[in-house]
Amino acid sequence: MKKTLLATALLLSAHAKATVQWQTIHTEHFNVHYSQENADWARSAANELEIVRSKVLEQQNRALDETVDVVVFDPLNAANGFALPVSNKPLMALFTTPPQSDTVVSNNSGWQQLLVLHEYIHLVHLAQPTRSNWRQELRNTWDLYDITYSEMPRWAAEGYATLLESKMTGRGRLFDNYSEAILTEFAQQGALPSYEKLNSSDGGYLAGSMAYLMGARFLAWLEKTYSEQTLDAVWTRMQGVKQRDFDEAFTGVFGDSASKLYRRFIAEYTYQAMSKEQSEQSLTSELWLALNLYASNPTLSANNEQLAVVERDKDGKTQLSLYSTEDNLKAAEEFQKTQQALLADDPKDIADKPPQVFKRKQKQVLNQINRAGIQNPQWLNDDVLYFSAYSRVDHIDHQRLSDIFSWHTKTGEVTQLTESAGLRRFTITDDGQALYAEQVKGGYSELVRVDLQTGQSQPLFEKSLATVYDYPIISPDQQQLAFLKTEFNHNWQLYIQDLNGQKSIAVPMPKGYQYLSQPSWSADGKLLYFVAGLAGATDIYRYDLTAQRLYKLTQGQQAVANPLPFKADELLYFSISSDGPDIMKLQMNGIEEVTEFATTSIAPLLLVNQHTLPQAKVYQQPIGEQTRYDIWQQKATFALGEQYHSASAAVLSASIKGSDLLKQLDWQLGYSIDLHDTALKGIYAQARYSALAVKFDSQLFSYDLDASKQYQRSLLNEQSVQGGYLAASLPLRFGEFKIQPELAYNYSDIDNANSNQEHSSQWLRVGLKQSWQYDQQDYAIGQAVNARWYSGDSDAQSWQGYDVAAQLFGKAWAIPMYANYSQQYRDDIDLILGGFSSSLLSKNVRSDYVFAPELPFYSAIGKRYQGYGGGISWEEGMPWLYYQQHQIDQQVYGQSYGIKWQGPFSFGLGPAGLNDVKLDFGLVRVEGDSFDDELRGWLGFYYSL
Repeated sequence: MKKTLLATALLLSAHAKATVQWQTIHTEHFNVHYSQENADWARSAANELEIVRSKVLEQQNRALDETVDVVVFDPLNAANGFALPVSNKPLMALFTTPPQSDTVVSNNSGWQQLLVLHEYIHLVHLAQPTRSNWRQELRNTWDLYDITYSEMPRWAAEGYATLLESKMTGRGRLFDNYSEAILTEFAQQGALPSYEKLNSSDGGYLAGSMAYLMGARFLAWLEKTYSEQTLDAVWTRMQGVKQRDFDEAFTGVFGDSASKLYRRFIAEYTYQAMSKEQSEQSLTSELWLALNLYASNPTLSANNEQLAVVERDKDGKTQLSLYSTEDNLKAAEEFQKTQQALLADDPKDIADKPPQVFKRKQKQVLNQINRAGIQNPQWLNDDVLYFSAYSRVDHIDHQRLSDIFSWHTKTGEVTQLTESAGLRRFTITDDGQALYAEQVKGGYSELVRVDLQTGQSQPLFEKSLATVYDYPIISPDQQQLAFLKTEFNHNWQLYIQDLNGQKSIAVPMPKGYQYLSQPSWSADGKLLYFVAGLAGATDIYRYDLTAQRLYKLTQGQQAVANPLPFKADELLYFSISSDGPDIMKLQMNGIEEVTEFATTSIAPLLLVNQHTLPQAKVYQQPIGEQTRYDIWQQKATFALGEQYHSASAAVLSASIKGSDLLKQLDWQLGYSIDLHDTALKGIYAQARYSALAVKFDSQLFSYDLDASKQYQRSLLNEQSVQGGYLAASLPLRFGEFKIQPELAYNYSDIDNANSNQEHSSQWLRVGLKQSWQYDQQDYAIGQAVNARWYSGDSDAQSWQGYDVAAQLFGKAWAIPMYANYSQQYRDDIDLILGGFSSSLLSKNVRSDYVFAPELPFYSAIGKRYQGYGGGISWEEGMPWLYYQQHQIDQQVYGQSYGIKWQGPFSFGLGPAGLNDVKLDFGLVRVEGDSFDDELRGWLGFYYSL
C-alpha cells in the first residue's frame, strides 16, 4: 500500500508544473487580466477601455463606479466576447481573434475598439445599480439575484449595444451593407421576425442574429421617430425605486407597447424593401442547388464534376457534403413516373408542379468529428479535400485552435496535417506540401506559408495588431496570390502578390464600397471574381487582370456571396434568403463596366459627432500598474440550495461562497438542515485550488444523521460525524482521451448514538478516472472508468476495499443511450446503500456510502454492492429514461426505473454564484421485496465544489 501511494505521489509531483501564468494591468477603472501570449493585445485594450469609458460617460451620462474585471483570452480561435452585468462584480471577456471579411461584424474601425465598446455598453446598460436601497443591498450580497434582476429582453440588450457601437464609431452593424442586403431579402419575402421571435436564438436561418441586427434598427427607428431622450428614459425607469419590468418601463414612456411599435417599424422597413424590388431589373440567374439552412464555403473540384459545401441544420448538425454537378436525370425521371402514375389512377387529378431544379446527387458526406466543426474546404485534387477544424490544446482547459485536416474521399480517411497552428482560411499549392494561410495567435493575424512536412510557418509580411488578412487564394499557375487585407480605419482591400518577387497590386474597388469578401480565380488565372457591397446591397464583380478593367455582374437584386466560375459564361454563387443560402447559376451577359473607383480604402464614417470615438489604433504605451494575477482578490456571495428527496429528506443549504475571477481558488462555508424532521443537519467548509497542473480539493465537515426520521423506513442508525478530507489530482488530456490520477485522505470522528460508541476512522485512496469518446453527430461511442482503491483503519480494525464504475455511452441515429456497471467492496467494514450526495455529505466524506437518490439512507448494509443499469433519451441534454438494479451481497435488493436528469453548471469564470451549481431531478418507480413498491421523486439545486 505504501509503495503504491508513494508512486502516485511521485507521479503527481513530477507533473506539478504551473499552467498558464496570468498577469493583471490595473488602470483607474479596469483590471485587465491576460496570459503572456496576449500581452500586446491586452496592453492596447487597457488604453482603449479607458478611452471608451470616458466617451460612453459623455454619451450616456452613466458610468460604472465599480472596477470592471476584463479577461483577455482566445478560447475559440474566433471573434467573440461577452459581458456579465453583475452590479458589484461587472465582468467583460474579450476574445483576441479578429473577425473575417464575410461576417456581420467585419465593418469596424478596429476589432478591439468595436469589441470593447460593445461589451462595455452592455455593462453600463445592464449593470446599473437600482435606486431601491434594499433591493441593491440584496443584489450586492446575492450574485444569482443580481444577474437576473434587470430582465432585459435579449433584443433590447443586444440591440442597444449594437446601436451604440455604430453611433459611436460611425461604422458597425447598423451601417453594414452585408447585413442590410440580407435583411432586405428577408423583408421582401415577408420573413422578418415577429416581436415574439426577436429574442430567439434558434429556429430559422440567422435567428440568433436578429436580436442584434433588427434590434439595433428598431431602436434606431425609435430614436428617430421619438427621440434619444425618450428611449433613454426606459433604462432610467428600469432602475427606479418602483420596480418595473421592461414592458412597464417602455410603455410608460412611449405610450404604446414595444410589440405594437415594432409592428409599425416592420411595416415601414418592408415598404422600403418592396419599393427597392420594384425598381430592380431582372437577374438572369436560376436555382442550381437548394441547401440545408446554413451553408458556407462552396468549392468546385478541378474537373468541375463535384461541388463541396459545408452544411449545418437547425440542430447544429454540421457536415461537408459532396454534390455531383451533373443534372439529376434519375430524380427527374422518377418524378415524371410518379406524376404519370397519379394521373393514370385519377385522370381528373392535377399533377404536382416540378421543382425549380431537382436535387443534385449527394455523392459523399463527412460529418464533423467530436464537435470540431468543418470550415473552408479546399480541393487538393479530384479525390482529396483539405479543410479546417478545431483541435483542443491538451494542456489548457477549454482552449481550441483551428488546424488543417485532409479527407480522402475514396477511402474516407481523415488526417490532421497541422498541430495547434491557429490557421483559418487557406489555399493549397499544387503538390499539397504547402499552404498559404491566415494564422491567428495572440490577436495577431498573419499571412504565412506553411510547410506541411516540417510544420514550420513563414510570415509573408511583418505582423501588426492593426492588420487582418483573409481569403488567400493561389492562382492556377501558382505564380500569384490574391488575398484580402484590412487595417484599422480602412475597408477591406483585395491585393495580388507576385510569389516570385515583391510586386503587389491593389485591385480597384467601386466608388463608395464598404463590404468586400470571397475572391476566386477563373480557370485561366486571368480573371478575379469577388463580392463587394455598397448602398445597402451586395454584388458580384469581375476584375480582368489583362485589360485592368472592373465589371459589375449583378445590380443588387439578391444578397449574394461566394462566386465560383463554372462553365463558359456561367457562374455559381450563393443567394442568401430567409431559408438560408442556395446556389444559383448566373448567365454572365449584360454586364456593366465600372468606371468610378474608390480613391482610398479609408472607410468614411457615416455618423460623426462629439461622442464619436477617436480613430482606432494600437496603443503600445504602458498604462496603470502591472502585477501578477492575484488569487486573493476574492469576492463572496450568499448562496442558497434546496434538495428534496421523497425517500429521505428535504435539505436546505445556506452558504457563503467565494472565488477569484478566474476560479483558481474557490471556497464555500455552509450549513445544511432537513426541514422535514431534522434527519440531516450539519456544517461544511470546502476549498479548491486549481492554479497548478495538480488540483487540490479539501473539505471540513460536521453533521448529524438520524435515519429514523426520514420520509421512508430504513435501518435505524443515528450518527454524529466530524472530520476532514484532502485530495490531489492531475487531469491529463490527449485529444479526446482523458485520464486523471488521484490521491486522497480522509479523517473522521464518528459517534454512533445507537450503540453509544465513539471511534475515529481514516482512509487513504488511490484513484484513476479515465474517459474517451468519438462523436460523429448521429453516431457516437464513448466509455468512462472510475477505479478507486482504499486502505483504512479505525479504533477497532483495519480494512481495505475498492470501487469500480464503468460506463459505455453513445448515440445511434442521433438517439443517446448508455449502460453502466458498478461494484464496491469492503473486507472488514460495511457498505451502506441509499441516500443522496450533497454539499454536506458526499463520497469524499463517507467512502462506505453507496448513494441512490430514490432510496433512503441506510436502506441496506453489506460487504459487496453491485449495480446495473442503462438509459435512453430522445435528444442530447434531455432527461433520461432509465433502469437501475441494486444488489447487496449478490442478492437483488431493489430496482428503479423512470425519468431523471443530472448535470453541473459552471460558467468557468466570474462571480462565484454563477459557478459550481448542481442540478438534479428524477421521477421513478421503485420496487423491491423489503419495501412497498411506489413512485418516488427528487429535485435538487445546490452548490458544491
